[in-house]
Amino acid sequence: MSRILAAVIAALFVFSALPATAATTGVVRGTVTVNGSPQAGVAIALTGEGSTLRGTSDAGGTYVFPQVPFGSYTLSASYTGVKTLTQPVVVASDEVLVLNLALGALKTIANLNVTSRAGVTGTPVSQNAVTKRQLEALPSNNSLNSIIETVPGIVKFSYNEPVAHGFHGVSYELDGAPLPQATSSNFAELVDPKSIDSVEIFTGAMPAEYGGSRSGAVINIISNRASDLSVPYQGSLTLGGGNFGQRTASFDTALKSGKSELFFSANTQNSDRGLDAPTYSAIHDNNSQSDFFLRTITTFNDRQSLAFDFSNQIAQFQIPINTDPANDFDPQFSVPGTDDVQREYDRYASMNFTSSSADGSRLLQIVPWLRYTRIAYDGDLANEVLGLTNLGPDANNPAVNDYLAGIGLRQDRHAQYVGLRASELFSGSRHTVKAGFDTDREILSANETFACYDSTCNTIFNTPNAPPPPGGYTAFDTAQDRAGSQFGAYVQDKWTPSKRLSLAYGLRYDASTGYTGGNQISPRIGANYAIGQNDILHAYYGRFYAAPQLEDVRQACVALQGCAGTPSYDLRPQTDAYSEIGLSHTFSPSVNGYVNVWQRNSSNVLDTTQLLNTPLFAVFNNAIGRAHGIELRLQGTMPNTDSWFFSGALASSQAAGVSGSTFLFPPDEAGFDNLIAQLAPEDHDQRGTINAAYTHRF
Repeated sequence: MSRILAAVIAALFVFSALPATAATTGVVRGTVTVNGSPQAGVAIALTGEGSTLRGTSDAGGTYVFPQVPFGSYTLSASYTGVKTLTQPVVVASDEVLVLNLALGALKTIANLNVTSRAGVTGTPVSQNAVTKRQLEALPSNNSLNSIIETVPGIVKFSYNEPVAHGFHGVSYELDGAPLPQATSSNFAELVDPKSIDSVEIFTGAMPAEYGGSRSGAVINIISNRASDLSVPYQGSLTLGGGNFGQRTASFDTALKSGKSELFFSANTQNSDRGLDAPTYSAIHDNNSQSDFFLRTITTFNDRQSLAFDFSNQIAQFQIPINTDPANDFDPQFSVPGTDDVQREYDRYASMNFTSSSADGSRLLQIVPWLRYTRIAYDGDLANEVLGLTNLGPDANNPAVNDYLAGIGLRQDRHAQYVGLRASELFSGSRHTVKAGFDTDREILSANETFACYDSTCNTIFNTPNAPPPPGGYTAFDTAQDRAGSQFGAYVQDKWTPSKRLSLAYGLRYDASTGYTGGNQISPRIGANYAIGQNDILHAYYGRFYAAPQLEDVRQACVALQGCAGTPSYDLRPQTDAYSEIGLSHTFSPSVNGYVNVWQRNSSNVLDTTQLLNTPLFAVFNNAIGRAHGIELRLQGTMPNTDSWFFSGALASSQAAGVSGSTFLFPPDEAGFDNLIAQLAPEDHDQRGTINAAYTHRF
């Protein structure tokens, strides 16, 4: 780990002059006139999301806020002798808003760039923000998964895993840096919601800068914002408890010294109902989770800043079991006293240097990052092989049921990541061009032990009370040690040829190595057209490439029946073709909404299945996948500052041609048409979903 850290620090100095831009910020700029003439010294402020950004116009009347985190703001312009002008503004990531402000006798609402303010240059559908105020009020704000599941297109699956637009796979960004997330066996929260300021969620229309990993959705997270603190020091200590043995404690502190701010939070929680597994009579379900998160932000001047993030987490989960062999609602049961526990360790660090030009037309950034994760599943092999699965009535004797003997599992998986992100953005009067790359190296080391009664691992009983076969159980040990890499480079442009039309187009190249490799060039194009002042028509098409992480790749021939031959590592990269068309409407300055129709066609779909008789996920491929749906979102703010939202969706997701990972057979070779005929609903197929909330502020 020390060598990796040294390499990243060295890379920081080498690349600190390279241009880059934060993925979680936009630009707000324009010209201020007073009584029709450009005016210097006008005080400009952007207030919102718990922060206030301040500036003044220069000799030409121009102003710029080059690093504005996504969210809702109020833009105000003040000058002696004239009435202050205020205007609500919504900023999206990578958006450049040109807002020309006219004060004095000639001031009218028409002097604002209404088209840009309404978001023609942004994405009016499939890009949703959960702001700081909304996050504070959500009843489910103790879970990151539950937060992102409030937007259309994302639904809940087993153990609260989010499924986005038809298939598994969500990518995360934390403070402008990627945060890899493996599917294989994570129960803990990727980021403790107590450390989150606000979240931006892309469920479609991904710009070319996102890719390389599964992109059913991209979750942009801001932990703490610069200028969040208006006082030198603030902090809080919280203690709590509840039913199911819930006990929580959290400590938060924030310091401001000169141009630097420091945020620190530490949390711990325990519960007798941790995984809340879909087991009818689950027992043995305790859990404990602890984490701390540190963020520092130093603003050297109006154009340069340096931020540092560090987090450390540990979580332990008992694996719920069922001990009733006669319970038809839960066919899997274990002997009393079975003791399976999963322990998860996670450390993450990133450094983010950002610089902008004086006029705000250029943004520069460099982000080196590190991550270490360990998943240890401590299986109780002797008791697990005594567990049974009720297979139902015997084919030859329906009066009795067949029971399949259990399989025991232990595993210890370590993964180390080191990565670097760099990019450059130029914004002109009509074009916003961005180019950059992401690269990372992953090293996986894993040991797994599978145990069963005999080498075939398929002993079947006709009664749960039958004695086990003689000789005890047989264990198979396997080890994995492999390095892999991912690289992605892109260029994209947002072109606004007129006030009514904007085009966003780009090209991305992805390549990956590991147990399996691949590469792809992915074009993407989107268009927004303002039908009127309140309506925007949106359309998008894009291709995606998703490499399986080494953490998600297992030795397939061991997973089910021992490894009699060469281990199989056949998990393939997923490729997608995604399209959508939508319409957004602004009903009033405080109420807006959209409707969106989307479709996804996929090859080598990275899907998940239960690993043996455990609640762990193992990743496999479906040869093809098809998904489509329609979604709606309405949201608004009342005059008394109450807020509300409504999200609804109808969708269908299907797949065919199971292969890879724990499945030891290839997909049907009869041809593509035959695979189409085999399409069947996915296990997470949810035809209808609704989310709604109303927040009253006293």
